[in-house]
Amino acid sequence: MERQDSENFDTIIKEGWIEKRSRFLKEWRRRWMVLTPRYLVSFKQQQAYREKATEKIRLSDCSTVKSAEEETKKDFAFRIDTRDRVFFFSAQDANDKETWIGSIGRAMVRPTVMRSKSEEDALNG
Repeated sequence: MERQDSENFDTIIKEGWIEKRSRFLKEWRRRWMVLTPRYLVSFKQQQAYREKATEKIRLSDCSTVKSAEEETKKDFAFRIDTRDRVFFFSAQDANDKETWIGSIGRAMVRPTVMRSKSEEDALNG
């Protein structure tokens, strides 16, 4: 089965409803967000992986994920910075916000901390 841009949704780290601020009109829109090991992808409908994504952010392009409540004047807001753009999101509550920030942050750094089996063995004694 062919999926959106050949992205593999077999490995989903986190998914759920979140609000995303639109790029030009700055309107908050409800989106189904899916975090995979390589991308953060948004859809208009829940679990609509075969539909066209409304946004696809490559995690290797991301430099920062952090709180943005003061900046956006919106509860539970956070931002993801890339070299070309800043994306703003708002979670459902404080716990959901922290879970998204933590999950995205870990997924962002995971590729850079990959170690060989011999390195892992050495670290683990």
